[in-house]
Amino acid sequence: MQDFLKQTIQEAGAIAKGYFDNGVKSIKTKSTVGDLVTEADVAVSDFIVKKIQDAYPEHTIFSEEVGEKINEGGTYEWVIDPIDGTRNFANGIPFWCTIIAVVRNGETWLGAVYNAISGDLFFAEKRKGAFLNDTKLSVNNTQSIDQAFGVMVQANKAGTYGDHIERFRVLAINLNTKTDSWVHNYGTMLTVCHLASGAVDFQAGNAGLDWDYLAPFLIAEEAGAIVTNGYGEPWTRGRQDYVMANTDLHPKVMQLFETYT
Repeated sequence: MQDFLKQTIQEAGAIAKGYFDNGVKSIKTKSTVGDLVTEADVAVSDFIVKKIQDAYPEHTIFSEEVGEKINEGGTYEWVIDPIDGTRNFANGIPFWCTIIAVVRNGETWLGAVYNAISGDLFFAEKRKGAFLNDTKLSVNNTQSIDQAFGVMVQANKAGTYGDHIERFRVLAINLNTKTDSWVHNYGTMLTVCHLASGAVDFQAGNAGLDWDYLAPFLIAEEAGAIVTNGYGEPWTRGRQDYVMANTDLHPKVMQLFETYT
């Protein structure tokens, strides 16, 4: 199944890149101005769904671009974001990816994130490590919040994307006023993979859903990151809030929530 996942996500990424290279012609807004769907999202979703159905007809499939789960109740569930970073994709910004997770008996077992622009395939298997192509990944050992490069994904209104709004406003204020940390965001979970590879020091957010999170979070954990919700508890599926960093830096990020009441 691992080889099937890798092959499928790379083929899907190639389809998405074809649309990207030729220019996106159909763009629609879903829940918010930042939540878009293009003809490429639908085409890539359809391709992945059909590949899985042909190979594993008894498996459950959950894609962002499909209204309901397909064949709900299976032992295995495929969770798909055909194009993560659709706003970038639609605007010609080459920073987006395809995400697929495989959940087995309720636990995320396999995760793959493919950057079709660079050809980078991030992959993890539960308890067997995370890899970029064939290179094993490990988070870095940055210990100072002031020297850290972070990514923050902050929703300011509760809704489909966004939760724990006031708590994350406090974090944003404290990051900007009480530290010298460099905080940046580019609207795709590729940044979590870059944390797994050691290029990003920490990441926190309160906006995302299962198809955004499951695969990259597994990759980060398998690379040695501590991944919690915004209250420092182990992150669980269905939560939109998260904080992740190496073992030493994570509690220092959590301290920036302290003035929250």
